[in-house]
Amino acid sequence: MMLVYPPIGLTADISGDKVLEIVIEEPEMFYRIADDIYSQVNGKPGEVVISENYVPIQLSKEADIITQFVPFTSNRKDILSHIYGRLKEKSVNEQFYNSTQELYAYIEKYLYDLAEDEDVEMDICRPEDIAAVLKAFELHIVETDRKLVERSFEYILASREYKKRSVFVTVGLRNYIKDSEAEDLFQSVLLNGITLICLEDKASARLKNESRIIIDKDLCII
Repeated sequence: MMLVYPPIGLTADISGDKVLEIVIEEPEMFYRIADDIYSQVNGKPGEVVISENYVPIQLSKEADIITQFVPFTSNRKDILSHIYGRLKEKSVNEQFYNSTQELYAYIEKYLYDLAEDEDVEMDICRPEDIAAVLKAFELHIVETDRKLVERSFEYILASREYKKRSVFVTVGLRNYIKDSEAEDLFQSVLLNGITLICLEDKASARLKNESRIIIDKDLCII
């Protein structure tokens, strides 16, 4: 894979056995590149191009970007929406269809019994699908007090599983984790065939399983 940013002539090879770390020392350029990728992931146009076999990939469908680490949660709206969607499909398959209908009938009876003695006549509307029930019970991913590096990897796996993302971009990750933790994370994503690009504003210790490009304050590419 390749990452290209034409305004400054940046061309970076994304090796399958290395995490790509791009250190951008000039603050405005750091923001421009991070914002460009963020915009494309969210369906807007941009100038950063990530390609595979010289064919650009659509970042809104194949990439994810992590910009917030404090607080950090895997229970993001887009992840939960994909989980609800998968469970919705399961709720009407051969295995669960009858149980789903029984659940609706039980809830309806419970609500009518609950409202029976009220002074006004009341009615209910059956939800179109199971998603309303899932949201009412706040179905969510269990998060423990594990370290940020572990929770980050958990999110990456969830995004790949439910959003079908294969390329991940982090912004400022190494400000929050130790070098040894970064080494473990990089090794884990590579072993799982995940492409990871780290945007950083300063250089940390160089790790054995990363490749690095530096854009200095004069926008020289090293």
